[in-house]
Parts: sequence; structure tokens; C-alpha cells
Amino acid sequence: MTRLEGRVAIVTGAGQGLGLGIAAALADAGASVALLGRTPKKVDDAAAELTANGHDVISIGCDVADRDAVDSAVAETKARFGRIDILVNNAQGGTLGTSTPTVELTDDEVLEFFRTGPLGSLHLMQAAFPSLRDSPHAVVVNFGSGIGVRGAEQMAAYAMAKEAIGGLTKSTAIEWGKHGIRVNLVCPAAWSPGAEAYRDEDPARFEQVVRRIPLRRFGDPYDDIGRAVVALVGDDLHYLTGATLMLDGGQVLLR
Repeated sequence: MTRLEGRVAIVTGAGQGLGLGIAAALADAGASVALLGRTPKKVDDAAAELTANGHDVISIGCDVADRDAVDSAVAETKARFGRIDILVNNAQGGTLGTSTPTVELTDDEVLEFFRTGPLGSLHLMQAAFPSLRDSPHAVVVNFGSGIGVRGAEQMAAYAMAKEAIGGLTKSTAIEWGKHGIRVNLVCPAAWSPGAEAYRDEDPARFEQVVRRIPLRRFGDPYDDIGRAVVALVGDDLHYLTGATLMLDGGQVLLR
């Protein structure tokens, strides 16, 4: 596919799982991609894999909670590719895959979710804004969660952070629309290291979660989520902004 040929994307949390699947799908569609991740070896290995398949990508070690590191990563992307058209804020830190009763949550646990989720997304959006404003195809895709939409027992910190990303998405979609920048939110139910940790912590509970998904499975990072992101950032959906897309097999039905 060449539907994104000539466009440049940044994908955070791109060293594995969902982020890698999205980066691969964007690259397969013709985009040049900067893979950002907190663990340099992971993004280096991911970039090497995509480069071996003939794709134009770079890897950048970057903790999205560190504003200076984000500014540097965006500048490096612009210097390498000359432009930025697509920003995918997939990164999310915190104690993913574990459950903590609300009464036992510490400030540090909650703040880690917020530093790496809403604040990390904000950092990237602010740093990339001048380049996005200059692009005729500017799109930001932020990542929420069905848990933020519907809530979940013993996952208050994660739910709070993901709902904050939703607020950031809607407010910025309104504010940046005049610049032609689209901003949307994706809430996936996809296989990832976090999902694997969740399964290993309590297999019985994990099976209950799967049974509550109408399609009876978690999504594939490339086929189910990555390809949907390609559609979302392409020209076919160029009138969609401020929307929440539940890419979760029907697990959460919005009214």
C-alpha cells in the first residue's frame, strides 16, 4: 500500500506490542516512521526489523514523561524526515497488568500513570504542533481505554489517566480544528505485554474478560489496531475529529 506515501509519523511506545504493530502498519502503508520508546534497545530492534523489510524508519530512545527528551525526539524526527504529519501517542507507563484497591493507591502510583500517559501525550502534542500546523494531512491519534470509559475494579489509577487523555483529545480537537489538525481517541482491546501480564496475574479473571468481548478475542496489534489507525490517519476519514473509536471487539458499546 502507498496511501500514506510521503507522510511522516511518530509512534510512541513503539518498541513492542501495540506500538510496534501500529508502526509496522503505517510503514507498510508508505509512511516514514520515527519509533520512540523508553528502552532504546527495544526501539532499535524494532527499527532494524522494519528497515530489513525496506521501510524508512528511525529509532529514538525517549521517555515521554521527560519534556526535554520529547523536544529532542521531535527535533530529530523533523531533521531526519523534514516534516511531521502523524502523531500516535501510544505510550503508557505505570504498573500495567496489576490491580490495586483504590484505598491502597499511593500518590506515586497514580502520578506515574499520569506522567507517562496524559502528560506524555501532551508533551508530544505541544512539541509536534508547529510541524503539524504546517501539514495538510495533520492527525493526532491518542490512546484511551475501555477501562477509562466504563471503569474497572481495582484499576482506578489507570482509568483516571486514560480518561484524562480523553479530555485532552476532545479539547484539542476543538482548539486545533482551525489549523486543520484532526485529533481522535482510540480505545483498543489488543494483545500486548500489559495484557499478557494481566492474564498471568489472574488467568480465570482474564478468561472472564475475553468472554465478555462479543468477538471473543483480543485484537491483533497489526491487523486489528494498526490497520485501523492507517485508515484513521488517511484521507478517507478526513472529516473525523474529536471522536472516540472503540477498537475492542464490541466490549464497550457507546451510546
